[in-house]
Amino acid sequence: MPVKEDNYSHRGGGNYGIVLVCPNVIANRLVYFDHNRERGSWVVRDFICGWRLDNQSSALTEAQIEADATYDEHPPWCNVEANPADWKTYLQLRTTVALGHGDGRSLDAPNPQSGHWQPL
Repeated sequence: MPVKEDNYSHRGGGNYGIVLVCPNVIANRLVYFDHNRERGSWVVRDFICGWRLDNQSSALTEAQIEADATYDEHPPWCNVEANPADWKTYLQLRTTVALGHGDGRSLDAPNPQSGHWQPL
């Protein structure tokens, strides 16, 4: 499913963020994906399970991540570094709505084939 470009939010300094579900690349839950269009760097933050993956620890491309997306939405304005607990709560609750998961906590480990996942 193509990602809706309008759901990307400009975060300043060339950074754009979006909330995605990438069931094969990551897992069947919402995550935050941020990339810098100028530098070509990207990071996936799986706040629900406490992991992150970026372009330095994975061979995946932005296009491959987007191609795996089965759902996307505009992200809230919330600082990822200062407010990880808020992000976790938000993504858990939104997962219950978007995917119909009763508890919003799909706790499957992120796909290890996607690269070297690191703790948030």
